[in-house]
Amino acid sequence: MAHSFFSYKNIFHGSDVMIFIPHEDDEINIAGAAIYGLKQEGFHVICVFATNGDRSYLAETRIQEAAEALKMLGVPYEDIIILGYPDGDMDAGRSPYARGLNQAITVDGHNRTYGIAGKVDFSMAESGEHTPYTRKGFLEDVENLIRRYHPSNVIAVDLDSHPDHRACSIAFETAMGHILNEEGNTYFPVVLKAFAYNTGFESVADFNSLHLYSTRFNGNRLADASFETDNPVYHWEERIRLPVPEPCRKPVLSQNLIYRALRCHLSQRAFLKANQIINSDQVYWLRRTDNLAFCGTTTASSGNAEAVHDFKMVDVENIADKRLVFDTCLWEPSSMDKERSITIHFYKPHHISVVKLYGNVNRESRILAGRLVFSNGYSVETCPLKCNGQASDITIEPQNGIRWVTFQVLKTEGPRPGLTEWEIFDQPCPDMHICKILVNGEFAYCWDIYPGETAEVGLYTYPEDMPVVWKLNGVEMRLDDINQKIASGIQAATIQAVNAKTKDILDEVRLRRAAAFGKIKIKYWRSPCNRLRMWIDKQKIARKHHKLRVLKRNSLG
Repeated sequence: MAHSFFSYKNIFHGSDVMIFIPHEDDEINIAGAAIYGLKQEGFHVICVFATNGDRSYLAETRIQEAAEALKMLGVPYEDIIILGYPDGDMDAGRSPYARGLNQAITVDGHNRTYGIAGKVDFSMAESGEHTPYTRKGFLEDVENLIRRYHPSNVIAVDLDSHPDHRACSIAFETAMGHILNEEGNTYFPVVLKAFAYNTGFESVADFNSLHLYSTRFNGNRLADASFETDNPVYHWEERIRLPVPEPCRKPVLSQNLIYRALRCHLSQRAFLKANQIINSDQVYWLRRTDNLAFCGTTTASSGNAEAVHDFKMVDVENIADKRLVFDTCLWEPSSMDKERSITIHFYKPHHISVVKLYGNVNRESRILAGRLVFSNGYSVETCPLKCNGQASDITIEPQNGIRWVTFQVLKTEGPRPGLTEWEIFDQPCPDMHICKILVNGEFAYCWDIYPGETAEVGLYTYPEDMPVVWKLNGVEMRLDDINQKIASGIQAATIQAVNAKTKDILDEVRLRRAAAFGKIKIKYWRSPCNRLRMWIDKQKIARKHHKLRVLKRNSLG
């Protein structure tokens, strides 16, 4: 990656990554640049499509389009897996997860999973049988998939406005919860969750701006304006930001690898969303699997104790609801319960340094005060848990040799106060390292400063306390001094962030003062060229796009 020393090996463990996605084209929405970067570093990338994308187009059409796009990103056909379920549509009317609760449903003449010529569905490949279109079948297939491949790393779609995305997110987390909670489990993959819509397909269309900006979350599409993201548990500021390889951030669309991959999805006319999808970073939320709550048995004085360690921060009963209700997946002690406590008994003693509590998502109920008690007698009182189910970090002194932990509810408000999850960790941060130089808060690679603009250099690191030394044109200096020199009109600079301990270069950015002509060139040449490119491509595929729809209609008789 030009002028960047980022490595995916600082994030992902082992040598393989599974991308778990609902539809053909979502692979680019949540991981397009990452897939290319991972392949460049030698990772084995497996892409799993939960549905055949067959609502308006044939499964053959959608799967072959995805295969062409993934081939551009470096993923061969044999590393594509299809579960073979139907596209559930925006109202979930075709969704086995939503409608196949008691018996298999029939969609377009199919009531079991199916594949295409040369690519059978996962269940058929593994067991020799297709899976009925039921919620139970879907959940079992997802779990069997993870158990079969045991990927060291998973990038999976998160819960957003599309019912299929919701079903995939919940099914994946349900499967991971079953696996992680097994006694003696030694499988702890790196799990990153991502949104396909509001940070991708329906994000902010800013590609033709003066600079290539970082991913923006489209808050205008939120079902609840009080949430920061589609998943109310997530803080936007807690996202993990990954740099983007150089071929995936080229400013001219015809040269941009992501745009070329999007063009392969002709049926979806996905390239028309390039202005939203192409950014200078990719964003994820980490779901840590090293939670010690999975390493024991949990009991409660009343209520569903399993809810606090099922790996699901949120769950929904009806994936088709426009405004979701998050009252499932909750440990709520009985109103008649005087003790109101929950306890985990570890299989073996543990060192504990971090405890996080996740309370109610709805704003009508909340735990206002509680007490954590450890087996060695140490205890700490908790403050009101955060709203929207977001993590409340409980400040504790690190404790050794802990055999059990109890959380007791002391004070509440509302009719159904409880916990959706608790996390207990040995280490405060996972073994990950990211360092990227920012300009005006954006991931920067080469940055032109145009007349009338200012540029302030900063740093994104994960974890946040990574110590660095700054250099300007090879000379070590403070960051404030670097920004003063930029403000004073320095014409060109190479800025480096260096590891304070190892002296390794962590990241490098080149800044330069650009002439007014450069700004004019973008406005009157590059942007019009990109728009023209997109318009030409749209005209070129119009007839083919229509024929693909006709093929689907004809297949239904």
